[in-house]
Amino acid sequence: SGLKTNIATIQGAQSWGLLVLVIITACFGKIAGTVSVSLLCKVPFSEALALGFLMNTKGLVELIVLNIGKDRKVLNDQTFAIMVLMAVFTTFITTPLVMAVYKPAKRQGKGDYKHKTIERKESNSQLRILACFHSYRNIPTMINLIEASRGTEKKEGLCVYALHLMELSERPSAMLMVHKARKNGLPFWNKVKQSGGDQIVVAFETFRQLSRVVVRPMTAISSISSLHEDICESAERKRAAMIILPFHKHQRVDGTFETTRTDYQLVNKRVLEQAPCSVGILVDRGLGGTTHISASNVDSIITVLFFGGHDDREALAYGTRMAEHPGISLTVVRFVPGPEVSGEIVTADINTSDDRVLMEFKNKASNENSISYEERVVRNSRETIEAIREFSRCNLFVVGQMPENHVTATAKLKAAKTECLELGAIGSLLTSPEFSTSASVLVVQQYRTTKKSPPPSLSSTKVAEIPEGDVESP
Repeated sequence: SGLKTNIATIQGAQSWGLLVLVIITACFGKIAGTVSVSLLCKVPFSEALALGFLMNTKGLVELIVLNIGKDRKVLNDQTFAIMVLMAVFTTFITTPLVMAVYKPAKRQGKGDYKHKTIERKESNSQLRILACFHSYRNIPTMINLIEASRGTEKKEGLCVYALHLMELSERPSAMLMVHKARKNGLPFWNKVKQSGGDQIVVAFETFRQLSRVVVRPMTAISSISSLHEDICESAERKRAAMIILPFHKHQRVDGTFETTRTDYQLVNKRVLEQAPCSVGILVDRGLGGTTHISASNVDSIITVLFFGGHDDREALAYGTRMAEHPGISLTVVRFVPGPEVSGEIVTADINTSDDRVLMEFKNKASNENSISYEERVVRNSRETIEAIREFSRCNLFVVGQMPENHVTATAKLKAAKTECLELGAIGSLLTSPEFSTSASVLVVQQYRTTKKSPPPSLSSTKVAEIPEGDVESP
């Protein structure tokens, strides 16, 4: 097309004025039409304008049509040059215009997003969880964890967004997805009845019908380097209180852990750094077996290890929520530093908050037979590990990612060699080969406005979310 375009044919004010008129007419038709329809569909103006600019882009089809017109002598050299320059101009202005008007970080409606943690004053408000999984192996445990988290009928209930994370590794695979998605004119989520995506939808749809939990399956397709942005953006859009991520290792038959992909560990670390809400990393050791357990057959023991601090309070809040299930027994173990190390507590305000939360919990535990509370006085890491071993026969450990006031008892644990710093000291201990247990582990990090110092920043790019059954973004 470039070789056929002779810009020298555009001469004089009339010709250049005609070029400007063609560009204005082309842009106005696409942009105004798209924006007006988007506003009728109640799309925010900034997003409607960005969508109009995107629709204004000219592509390969336009150039093919222009070349056919020139070959058939429908367009002369001057008209062909004007139309080609219009296509090039409207395409090149798309990127700066969209970047100027579309600011996802400044979206309106964030004021409604107030429940970013499970620990909250309004205990009866709806709990929203974004549960992520990479493959079918994660689904049974994830569903059993959701079942244990549904609370009681007294609350507004539990809403779960099940996000299937799919890697988009290269452009040919993207074209293949688009081809499959639009084959015979059918949308992405309705393509083939036996497809893997439909199997996932059926699994969560069946669970939704058997329980009182609202479950909405979604799919995120993006490159592994930007998968964390997709997760964080989805959590913010759905106003989730917690993101649950699968551990990047899975348990083998002999009980040892095998790395699925090291890339997923990097995704988890990035989510911990940038998440707009609390985050939980689930280390799966077969919570409830390989199949979904019905509500009437749930019989699990959950242990919360409480050392103190924000993350431990979030773990306690989640454990208290699960204890409302009739088939769940909860044991909370508080580790109290001995008199030799009591002077090494970090801050008084953390202790005050811990005491207040634990006092409320003990008052509740006194009226519930399924809840027990214990305190253990420990002086060093060895006594801490021995005390934890006493509760290794449970089904699930819920621990904070970073205890904040029991410094001495965990100092040696933090210094221990581990490949999984995202699990924290206690989580690394519970997943280490030296610690014998069949219990799954949920490591919790509470969202805070003032975050602790993150690791070095990681580069990221924008990604798109493709919900199954509910299109939200192209």
